[in-house]
Amino acid sequence: MRHRRLLPAAVVTASVALLGASLVASTATAEAPYRITLPAAAAGIQTPEEFFGFEMGAEGKLAAYPDVLDYMKSIAKSSDRVDYETVGETTMGNEYATVFISAPKNLERLDEIVEMNQKLSDPRSTSEAEAKALARESVPIYHLEATIHSTEVGNGQAINDIVHRLATEDSSFTEEVLNNSVIMLVPSQNPDGQHLVVDHFNRTAGTNLARTYPDLYHKYTGHDDNRDWTMFTQIEAQYRLELEKKYRPVMTHILHQQGNGGERLFVPPYGGVTSANVPPNMNASSSAIGQHAMRQLAAEGKSGVGTQDYHIFWTLEQPVGFFPFTGTGAFLTELASAVDLAYPQKSTNGQPLGPQVPTQALIEPYEKDTWTLKDIVEYANTATYAGMEYVAQNGEKLLYDNLFSVPQEYMEDGVKSGVEAYVVDADQRDPYATYEMLERLEWTQVEIDRATAPFTAGGKQYAAGSYVIKTKQPRGNWVDQVLGKDTYPTDDLPYAEATTSLPIQMGVAVDEVKGAFDAQLERVESVEVPAVTMPAAPGAAGAYLVRPESYGTIQVVAALQKSNITTFRAGKEFADGGTTYPAGTYVVPATPQARSVLATATKKVGVPVAATAAAPKVEGIQLKPRTRVGLLRGANNMPGGWDMWLMDQYGINYEVVGAQDFQSGKLIDVYDTIVLPQGISKSRIVDGLDPERYDEEFAWAYGVGEKGWKKLRQFVKQGGTLLAIGSSVATAKELMDLPIEPALPTDRDVFATGGSLLNHEFDSSDMVAWGMPDEWPVWLYNTQAWTPTGNKADVVSTYPESDVLASGYLKGEDHIKGKANVVSFDIGKGKVVTYGSEITFRTLPRSSFNLLYNAVYGGPAAEVNKTQLRNLKPAFAANGTLLQ
Repeated sequence: MRHRRLLPAAVVTASVALLGASLVASTATAEAPYRITLPAAAAGIQTPEEFFGFEMGAEGKLAAYPDVLDYMKSIAKSSDRVDYETVGETTMGNEYATVFISAPKNLERLDEIVEMNQKLSDPRSTSEAEAKALARESVPIYHLEATIHSTEVGNGQAINDIVHRLATEDSSFTEEVLNNSVIMLVPSQNPDGQHLVVDHFNRTAGTNLARTYPDLYHKYTGHDDNRDWTMFTQIEAQYRLELEKKYRPVMTHILHQQGNGGERLFVPPYGGVTSANVPPNMNASSSAIGQHAMRQLAAEGKSGVGTQDYHIFWTLEQPVGFFPFTGTGAFLTELASAVDLAYPQKSTNGQPLGPQVPTQALIEPYEKDTWTLKDIVEYANTATYAGMEYVAQNGEKLLYDNLFSVPQEYMEDGVKSGVEAYVVDADQRDPYATYEMLERLEWTQVEIDRATAPFTAGGKQYAAGSYVIKTKQPRGNWVDQVLGKDTYPTDDLPYAEATTSLPIQMGVAVDEVKGAFDAQLERVESVEVPAVTMPAAPGAAGAYLVRPESYGTIQVVAALQKSNITTFRAGKEFADGGTTYPAGTYVVPATPQARSVLATATKKVGVPVAATAAAPKVEGIQLKPRTRVGLLRGANNMPGGWDMWLMDQYGINYEVVGAQDFQSGKLIDVYDTIVLPQGISKSRIVDGLDPERYDEEFAWAYGVGEKGWKKLRQFVKQGGTLLAIGSSVATAKELMDLPIEPALPTDRDVFATGGSLLNHEFDSSDMVAWGMPDEWPVWLYNTQAWTPTGNKADVVSTYPESDVLASGYLKGEDHIKGKANVVSFDIGKGKVVTYGSEITFRTLPRSSFNLLYNAVYGGPAAEVNKTQLRNLKPAFAANGTLLQ
């Protein structure tokens, strides 16, 4: 075993000693220059049963994740077929690891293999003849990944059998796989979840408590952790991206489990439509490896194996995302699950489990009435061995056809849409959004150019400093996928996303150019936050001004709040020094402390600060000092998890609302604003988790009863701000008897969007929409638009009367035309704002973030008159007490 520093940043190398089994001489030939006879397997390597004390798949037994890593380390110490690496720390501080398995000679030259694979991936530096030679000389890397979904525990057990077999067995199978490939195993793509789920399962053994962990099994994303392949928000997704970029695997095998009602296992080929930007040979590679696995499973008598109509090559937020665009094939396998993670599923009527009609998609139905964890492990093993065998037998072809031919196609022919380049005008409403979009492109190795002089493209003039992203580059198909607009072509909708358009989601104006054009360009070596400098300090009567358009201002306001800096917002448009500032502009007294906080905060997001000798003489509001924010997410609420990530990233002063907050006193004494994420129903609040099934660790998510429900209503009437997102609007309507009614049919045959971006109109004079443009798309997926039924509703935004679809899919446009999305209500002393669309969906539609945070801080704010704002006279004392 050897040590290597795996990634260039924040990587810790595992301190595992090399115990030396000597290498034997190579038996290279001209046809197979690196074919090696394997040395005898090292003696003394424990079986999984010997190490863990039970067989993998034993009923009611799960190997804990730290023990799995210790097992991998122990094998690496004893076997020169195995290397162990620590990549870094996860979100919750656990170990993210990789295990490399191959013939010793391949592991010794792994750096050379990686270098060859990198050359194959760039056709500009490699000719076809050179690529063919490299494909013969190199060996393919097979990326195997387990337990990204941590309740899918069977695969996390199976990998112990797999590594043990490859490390110890001397057979024609292991010789072929180890000589002709390198296995790169990620024991868990979500180590935090493995700790949470398996530790909970083992802790509750022998009790009456529920065995399945009831909350998010990733701190923020839960089951959504495999839907982060365009923005790469989570550190685990970033690790996976770096592994892909460095090692260039020809195949990624993603081990999943599904529910227990369908096939016992499904493999490729997948169904559904595919994006035109996914290389055809990526679809073909997936189908070929899937059929190879199906044949092997059938040969072993493992029935119930089928294929499924799964939109894997359109829904890029799901299992594969960026990776097929680079030449890495996707081999997704999903096994039926057991009961309570590790106990047998039994048919209630004695009939065989799963579908029973033989079809081309299910050639042999499952013939038994019982399905066990042991079955899951055995099916996973067989499918994985078949995948490894396929890659080992077809390595040269996969290296050439996948790694080399995919980028070569786009270098020579361009993308199928005919777009020559995407141009990002230098003049953008939100410089921080532009930075974040370009940064994600940079992360995925997209080449970005910047104009050094004005130019014309597509009949439009662009200033120097505009960005040009060409499609004739190795990642040209990815460029077209994430920067273009989508028209989803069928009524057979994907799981959640019918579009991937980053510019629309982030609020960046991007133009597609189909014809050739000339421009003086320079390569952007590193994307940087726009540089900003503080203006000269105004006099004591002056103020600093920050425009409200950028969602980067959320972080600026959070920093001001943390430092208890008095902050005002202008209620109307005003002019100063020849510049017009919109309603919602932040006005901050020009104190030395405010200057220091603004200088630091605005530098992080590239939002400029101006200074004025005298604050504007307009009405406005003063934000409440250190506004107290509550997030009422309940257990296992993924939208609330994403909202937590966003609040943590932006420095929001928030707490998760717990059942204990309802037990005594008033909610208004604890929180100023409470946010209901998508998916919060009355039942989640009132009933919550059952104390008989979940111990005090989860007491925060117990139900609060009807008494607590009434307290939430009182919170608003006593002056609190309640914000409801998506389906939680119906909860707020029920709670406060809001005068709105749902406008959209629930029948998906009548109305559906499939996760799309829809054009939208904003009343930017309303506090909730301050800083928003008059028109910009919003995200809608399986939630409602609304019709006000009284005069107490203040409509903040609506869908247009025509041309509603911006990107994605829309059926039944007439039902949503002119309907309300964001609506505000003044109730008692408080405020309720409802967001029909999920404006924080997986933190993707960032252009709409200000709609939420305007209200987070604006709801509890105090109104100030012209004189107060002009003289910066506070309405709140420093402790938050209202002075008026």
